[in-house]
Amino acid sequence: MKNKFSWLLVIFYCLLSITKAQELPKNLIDKKKIYTLTQDEVVAQNENSLGIYQDELGYIVVTADVKKFTRNYHIFERVYGPFDRRLVEKPTFNLSSWGFIDSIGDTSVVILNGKQIGNFLIPEYPITLKIAKKTWAYAVINQAEGTNRVIINGKSHGPYADIIDYYLSADGGRWALAYATKPEECYVEFSSGTKLGPYKTIHSFAFIEGQGNRWVILAEKQGNVPIMQNGKEINSFIVVTHNGEVGTYQQEKLDTPEFDFKNMIQRGTNYGLSVVKDDKFYYLGNDKLYGPYQKQVQNIDMGEEYNKFNYIDKSTKTLHFTGEGVFSRNVERYAVSESRKTIAIIKNAGNNKDSLFINDKYFKGVFNKIISIKFAPKSEEWAITCENPDKTISLHFSNQSVFGPFDADVSINPTYLILGQGANHWAFYYTENKTGELRLFLDNKKYGGEKVSFLGTMAITKENNKEYFSWFTLEDKKHVYLNRLVLE
Repeated sequence: MKNKFSWLLVIFYCLLSITKAQELPKNLIDKKKIYTLTQDEVVAQNENSLGIYQDELGYIVVTADVKKFTRNYHIFERVYGPFDRRLVEKPTFNLSSWGFIDSIGDTSVVILNGKQIGNFLIPEYPITLKIAKKTWAYAVINQAEGTNRVIINGKSHGPYADIIDYYLSADGGRWALAYATKPEECYVEFSSGTKLGPYKTIHSFAFIEGQGNRWVILAEKQGNVPIMQNGKEINSFIVVTHNGEVGTYQQEKLDTPEFDFKNMIQRGTNYGLSVVKDDKFYYLGNDKLYGPYQKQVQNIDMGEEYNKFNYIDKSTKTLHFTGEGVFSRNVERYAVSESRKTIAIIKNAGNNKDSLFINDKYFKGVFNKIISIKFAPKSEEWAITCENPDKTISLHFSNQSVFGPFDADVSINPTYLILGQGANHWAFYYTENKTGELRLFLDNKKYGGEKVSFLGTMAITKENNKEYFSWFTLEDKKHVYLNRLVLE
């Protein structure tokens, strides 16, 4: 597929406008005009969180006509539109496919990889396209009948009184549909034909990777009787997995009103969530209960491999690996490399300073207050962002390079640092304290130009064994460009 990118870092959904910077370097390898806005068009940055997307697949640019109240999708040098649905969801965009749902007048269409896979007239109204590998699904609401159905790979399921949600496994090999036949009678149906329920309510569901049909559900039993605590009713919920019912837990903890029992994290072959049992905090990981703890555990890091997860017990400031034991003490924060071979641990050193340890063995020094730490993709190299006593920001790298100070105002917006593989290249942007303007640096060079706006996403990318910095610009207030700069 054309323009397929292998992205290494996070996406920034914001509009950057950087002025008074040097001209773009001569080794800019590619500057492609994506589109020229008409007089009444804008990039749809403020329209239902639409705008610009970059991913391994390529890019999507959404533009809006502010007078006609229409929008167009610009994908792979093609334009799809115009559309005019009032409330529209973000396009679906992943490693293998892309798609969106929109309407023109009374007609709604579902587009997948450039092909129309659905066409509906009012009162039928399609929503929420999901894609996983070769499997796709969306829901159709019949506004006249008050019923719902789900289309999965072209096959209709339903109608149902209510669709709670539908789920696709990461490999696209499995799907599950949670629905209600009537109030307080809910089921989960799998692609294999297995059906679970009835439940009073289904709160959450996730597929778990690995061999077999692995999954986890948070649900409420029918006929559930609340417990009384200090004159208040506390409802319970159950956790059910492919291994059976795991346990029953409280939905609330009265002395911790911010506790959200639907805090489940699922990644790779793991799942976990903080739970309350007998009014005490525990951590439930892969069907095993760890604890009790005085407070809800924090800074949970979930790996891809089975039983690879960490968290901090805030009441003791101890770092736990897989809940089994204490790995380190006096821990404020930590970060784990992609390989999970290296863990960077931040400890309070007093006087608004922090100490940094690698694998709790190797002392890397005392730094001004560490705001954040991150590892480069597929690497054990790292970088930290520090706030200096004068409120400026400095960047410290594992190779002992130091950059800054940057006059950043972290009270307005956080700073953002992205690293290329091996941390050989980096991009950093922040809000400047004196001017309130956003500044962008790439490998310690400030980029931009007068009245040149940076649109939407920017990332360090890799293609054909080369790294690039890639970003969109709006130039002369009407030309949208995709820019790529080689970083070698």
